[in-house]
Amino acid sequence: MGTKAVRFSDNEEEAIAEFLEKNPFLDFSTLARLSIMNFIENPELKLKPISVNINKEKMKNEKTRIH
Repeated sequence: MGTKAVRFSDNEEEAIAEFLEKNPFLDFSTLARLSIMNFIENPELKLKPISVNINKEKMKNEKTRIH
């Protein structure tokens, strides 16, 4: 079984400690494993899209050449 290191900010450490204190049936390793596996199986991130100025006709022509 491997070991990995993770860096947490002070605020993250406090939040984790408070969560574990309120949920004593979990230890840090179990919380980390559950959280990571849940993210791997359900990677739901809300990302903010950006606008990119591109020439749509040029893109269409480039796609046509690629295929």
